[in-house]
Amino acid sequence: MKETIKQSLSPLNILNIFQEEHRLCSPLDPEADPEVELSFNSTIDEWRSARDLIPWKPLSAFLNKEFNISPTAEEWKAVLVPPSKRTLKDVCELISKCATYQDIKPIKLLGQECLSSAVFLTLKKYLENRQVDVSNLRPSTLVVPYLENHFSEMIEQVNIIANGKRVFDKLELKQKKAGFLNYISLFDKDRYTFLTGNINTFRDLVFKIIEVNNQPPN
Repeated sequence: MKETIKQSLSPLNILNIFQEEHRLCSPLDPEADPEVELSFNSTIDEWRSARDLIPWKPLSAFLNKEFNISPTAEEWKAVLVPPSKRTLKDVCELISKCATYQDIKPIKLLGQECLSSAVFLTLKKYLENRQVDVSNLRPSTLVVPYLENHFSEMIEQVNIIANGKRVFDKLELKQKKAGFLNYISLFDKDRYTFLTGNINTFRDLVFKIIEVNNQPPN
């Protein structure tokens, strides 16, 4: 039986993706709350507070892009408003109903079945769908520059392929330049870079995605 990566994106998969996004992103945002534990019962208010999220209309448009889906504004409003009563379960069920991802299967490369090539090409396609320039993207390409320039798209699409499983153990910010003036340049997007542990290249990233998808469910 050929090894594949299942991309069913059940409501639980969607919840796992949101939990992993929160784990990675909230420590980097001073307005977010890393201590919140998201669950199906979390209200939209709690979710937005935990992640420092935008109001429901732009949030729904953002989620449509993230998961490549197209529920109407009315459908989104039904699961996001009122935010004190609607829950993440409502959101996860709507996304699961609309998402149409296919399992990632090995492709033939030099006569051999290669899952890593399939994962790399899938990630490349997902990023391109999010308007990320992937014309020069190779397995040997460094991950950090893509995180610096396309952080949201990278985290979202990696988590989708990994079904919300932990790929990056931790993301940390590192100041690029020393000195007080660089420290106080709050609006300089080039102040910081990312520390990504053992994941340096897209090849490393692909192998980690395959590794976590081979792990048995908790």
